[in-house]
Amino acid sequence: MTSDTPTKTDISYDYKNAVEQILKELRRDRDRQIIARRFGFGMNRRQTLEKIGNDFDITRERVRQIEKAAIAKMRASEAAEIMRAEELLRSIVSEAGGVALSAQVASALGAGEQDIPYIVFLAMLSTNLELIEEDDDLRQTIAISPVYSRSQINQLIAEIVKTVKDHSKPITVAKLRSKLPSELEAITLEQLMRVSKKLAFFDGKWGLITWPEVNPKSIRDKTYLVLNRHGRPLHFSEIAKHVRGLGSNKRDVTIQAVHNELIKDERFILIGRGIYALAEWGYTPGTVAEIIASVLREEQPLHKDEIVRRVLMKRQVKTTTIILNLQEKDQFQRTAKATYKLKD
Repeated sequence: MTSDTPTKTDISYDYKNAVEQILKELRRDRDRQIIARRFGFGMNRRQTLEKIGNDFDITRERVRQIEKAAIAKMRASEAAEIMRAEELLRSIVSEAGGVALSAQVASALGAGEQDIPYIVFLAMLSTNLELIEEDDDLRQTIAISPVYSRSQINQLIAEIVKTVKDHSKPITVAKLRSKLPSELEAITLEQLMRVSKKLAFFDGKWGLITWPEVNPKSIRDKTYLVLNRHGRPLHFSEIAKHVRGLGSNKRDVTIQAVHNELIKDERFILIGRGIYALAEWGYTPGTVAEIIASVLREEQPLHKDEIVRRVLMKRQVKTTTIILNLQEKDQFQRTAKATYKLKD
């Protein structure tokens, strides 16, 4: 897995108290409440302009105006707590390569998910940091300003996504870095990919979020990924065991569910008793008799031992099973001692 930078800082910092002190810059209690509710301090989610307006019997627009004026006042105050917060947050983000998810910065300060709004608020008041709000393409991010503005981050991520797409398969950070038009430190590149909602990471490599190789969702995708990673045929029960432990969202997957996917998908070829391989490895579907026939169509007649050798390259079955098929199936004709061809 990628590193979980930035790591938790050794500096003890009471971010809740810092926010409380900064809010005291606002003289009216209503203004403080509006800011607290708009950012969602101590709440499961931030409140809407409409909800706050209804509670205070004012319009949505008036709530927006109060919020905007309050933020401008706090930013202009140059309060010691704001300076202290900026210094600490900037240090954490700098160590992360200049760009970090707000959740990562919060984690570095020992803040849980519910306390992320406090960190976001402090970052928003910092003049040398840029708070990038979440949208359809980006996750909420804190970046060093002006080096990494929203437009610059969008441009860099567009380059990264294009390069990954052109590579057409999952890629390591080191290889991706060597292919990018822009020069980026490895840690910055990794952080930018974390920020993008178009990219996903799995098993040491990055790829497009739509690629099952890095973002397997269905049992079928995970089954393919298990076989592809092992690079050899596996029994369906063993495949199911690996599927259960695949990815971060581990869930109970029955052996039967995996077996059903193996049976239905043409990418998976049964090559033995419960043993499956990928068709892309050169395996073709068919019974043992059908495989013998395909071998003889390539060259005949052939000695029994040579037929067995070639069939075992395509199937994991017992030698006796191959010999019995040669002897008992009407489609094969013995031409000499232990030598066979296809019947005319």
